[in-house]
Amino acid sequence: MKLRFTLILLAVLTTASMLSAQNSKRMAQIRQAYADRLEIMNNKPYGDMPFNEISVDVAQNMPGSGMREVHDKYYFTQEQYSADGSMCSQLYFATSTVTYTMGMHKWYWEFLWDSMEGDPMFALLVRDEGGTKKEYRFYFENDKLIKADPEFKQWPKDDYESLHPQVIKKPADVLKLMKEKQVEFKRLIRE
Repeated sequence: MKLRFTLILLAVLTTASMLSAQNSKRMAQIRQAYADRLEIMNNKPYGDMPFNEISVDVAQNMPGSGMREVHDKYYFTQEQYSADGSMCSQLYFATSTVTYTMGMHKWYWEFLWDSMEGDPMFALLVRDEGGTKKEYRFYFENDKLIKADPEFKQWPKDDYESLHPQVIKKPADVLKLMKEKQVEFKRLIRE
């Protein structure tokens, strides 16, 4: 009986160790991809002119909450021929700043995708509620959350209701938002 328990415990610890090593490798890949994207965005080949970048600004008066300003930026790869012969670009980084009521509520998002496959890699949310900032980081692999900082179970209950404009209650909500940004990018690039 003790031998069986020892073997099961050893198997669980070995599996946990392998998953931890795999996550560490993925985290290093995400950090490197993030640094690479920032370098591309900062080293513009044509001086101050935008290069493979789309900016979208929207200002509107929202019923019940007043003015809302949204500033989105999409960064994408150079167009290349796809397997079917059509030209396509891949979204690899996006930012979104949403400000309500003259700066009292502000949300800043960063999204990072694999530049070859388009798979979500990382999302960052910084909330500024009248000068009080909270930061949330989400790390992904194969459309699955591998790490959230802070972990979802540690979020204060009021965070669920106040993570506007998008309500984030679970990892799938962040992935859904990233997919929506990819769809919006494809719509913008085709116009």
